[in-house]
Amino acid sequence: MTEKEQNQLAFYSSFYDLVWESGWMHSDVKNELTKQAEQESGFNAFGEEVERETGQWRVKSGEMYWTGWGEDGTHPTFALDTAPDSLADAPTFNNKKKAEDVAAIFGGDVEKVGDAE
Repeated sequence: MTEKEQNQLAFYSSFYDLVWESGWMHSDVKNELTKQAEQESGFNAFGEEVERETGQWRVKSGEMYWTGWGEDGTHPTFALDTAPDSLADAPTFNNKKKAEDVAAIFGGDVEKVGDAE
């Protein structure tokens, strides 16, 4: 088996594992799962290597960082980065897509967390 075929196999293995877990779905969901499978395997459907999004991300709105949902679970809560430990309550995401999904709810942005944090 050539290296390209091995790469394709890695992609399709990741993709079909996700499809099997999710059942059959709409094409938009399939596209999102394709992106996720590419990130997990490191290869696209053609066996070509893709750039992986590695790191951690925080959700930000203006100068404030998202810390979670309020007591009623419907309103976002934020913290300002004004002290060395002020972002201790701001969660980080290993998956950029998940961070973007949270940010989209209230029109926020995603910021990559530095290695020193």
